[in-house]
Amino acid sequence: MTNLALRFLPLLLAGTTLSLLSTLPAQTDEAAAALSARRTSLHTSSLTTPVTLHPVLVLGQPSSKVAEALALVLEKSGMSDLEVAATAFTMAKDTPWDDVPALLRSHVQNAKGPATRFHLYAEFLGTPRTGPEEVRFVLVDGQGELVWSDRQTKADADFRRTAAKDPDPLGCATLVGNRLFRLAEWKRDPGAVKDGKFAQLWRNKSGTPDAKELAAMKQRLATMREALHAARVVVLPTLSQGKHDPDSSARLATLLHQEVEGTFAAGCAETRLQGTQDSNEQKRLWDLARNLQKALTKAPIAEDYALVVDLGIDAEHNHGYVHTIVCTGKGELVLAAFSNDQSAVFQRIAPKTAQDAERVAVAMLREQLR
Repeated sequence: MTNLALRFLPLLLAGTTLSLLSTLPAQTDEAAAALSARRTSLHTSSLTTPVTLHPVLVLGQPSSKVAEALALVLEKSGMSDLEVAATAFTMAKDTPWDDVPALLRSHVQNAKGPATRFHLYAEFLGTPRTGPEEVRFVLVDGQGELVWSDRQTKADADFRRTAAKDPDPLGCATLVGNRLFRLAEWKRDPGAVKDGKFAQLWRNKSGTPDAKELAAMKQRLATMREALHAARVVVLPTLSQGKHDPDSSARLATLLHQEVEGTFAAGCAETRLQGTQDSNEQKRLWDLARNLQKALTKAPIAEDYALVVDLGIDAEHNHGYVHTIVCTGKGELVLAAFSNDQSAVFQRIAPKTAQDAERVAVAMLREQLR
């Protein structure tokens, strides 16, 4: 396999004079020593290394949101001093990657920020049709001097383990995190950063309930399990690829009757909830959960519970998601669970159609209500 990692020792052109030739080895040794010292400093500072992440280039545009996702990946691995730059580092379209480190160096120097902070800039290359094709990043120190640069493509094992299996910005961000930790020779420390800045940021963006509400949901789920044999559940029309499937209620109710205790009945086909078209899967999940909660609070039902499923399948690339949400008849949240192509149940069933994805939803509920 071709090694696509960039070499960072200066490429020195052969001179034509004896004096020039005599100076080249010393320059090479000096540059190599300086690079080694920067890498040693990075390794030594380990997970306390202060890093500013610059907006990530995705689909040709810089994205602070994706930089925040990358920061979350690093924070979950134990890094404690992370921030996202307020303005993007930009360059001319189709700038050769070999030129990027020098451009980032100038950008950092012109910004005149703290000399102690490292700077990371990444690019996720690909299209919605092809998925990610290359993931690359460059890391410089506070003076803009190169520390590491890395490129990964479909030919590389690390790429196949991450971005290829999870072909969205989070999968690409995971690849960058993995590569940075490997190059810096750091050891992950999950949980070291308790309720970190970026964990809070993403929780707020996604609408994830606070600890008190999550605890209440846990108790309601336990109550549902205990009385499941007598529970009456209305199955609302599924959101499939963002559109309502009026026939799904009856199909799901039949499957659930076969696989799960309780009484499941198809809900009114006119009962339609609105989902959120968002790349943040957690936000999509919790927005729909809130919409179900609001609908039932406004118009409670006589049955004990209401269920709605939201799904999206890309059969060609074996990707997708299945969200399963349950509320009490009065609109109290009981369950909001998700499964996607990274989940064991999704991989086991490998859904190709909406009906297959409904089987994933049933398996999820069976597991949750067991």
